[in-house]
Amino acid sequence: MYNTRNYVPITTADGSMTLLDQDSELHFRSLRGARSESEYVFFDSSRLNTQPFPWRVLELGLGTGLNFLVTAQHHLRHQKENPGARLEYHVVEASPLPIRALKALQHESQFAAELCALLSESVSHSQMGQVSQVHKSGISIFLYHDFWQNVKLPESLQVQAIYHDPFGPKDNPDCWTVECFQWSGKHLSEKGRLVTYAANTPLRRAMVEAGLFIGSQKGSQQKREMTVAASQLSALKGLHNLEILRKKTYYLSCLDRRPSKADIA
Repeated sequence: MYNTRNYVPITTADGSMTLLDQDSELHFRSLRGARSESEYVFFDSSRLNTQPFPWRVLELGLGTGLNFLVTAQHHLRHQKENPGARLEYHVVEASPLPIRALKALQHESQFAAELCALLSESVSHSQMGQVSQVHKSGISIFLYHDFWQNVKLPESLQVQAIYHDPFGPKDNPDCWTVECFQWSGKHLSEKGRLVTYAANTPLRRAMVEAGLFIGSQKGSQQKREMTVAASQLSALKGLHNLEILRKKTYYLSCLDRRPSKADIA
């Protein structure tokens, strides 16, 4: 199932482009800077750059492909010093954009042409209910063309970063449930992080009920805050407001296991 909606490409403040869905009047990324938002919220906040290779990422919501391109561009830079470095990118998307919409974004003006071609090839080969696999230049992209409820990821898959990037709870409520965070969270490595732009209380309650620890940090651009989660509390050290979040009533009431003295040391 591909999107058949009406999209308008828009140049954002940092020169990168995003799409306006004219039917819902939703923008895929911030008009204050699409690429800078992806860089900060997903790549930087996940601290993937501090993780050893191979990098493994799970994303919910491919959208314009910007998070993939940002991550893959950083990977290419590392490859210059470490030719054996690899990136394994798993992404779940029920309604990939049509190729014409991807081309309208002019990603080639911001990213390496080989990465843009890799993204387009992955999307063009995808079919509903199947996994499209494309491998090139040390990068593997696995596009699961389906709703997350129908996707069975490899049981052994452990990722260092989960990019939780569907449209918000009002427009896509099934992607912000306890069940959704349980589905993705079980694939998060001990030092890995789940990152998302959202910061509302129901979202954080769902994360906690799914067995994740949560932290908060300043949001992208003019947003007050965003959410970072992990399977281990130690992966969240250094985040703003972490102590406050751990003491909130909804956190302690939902959590079967409380932090040990070792966790909070």
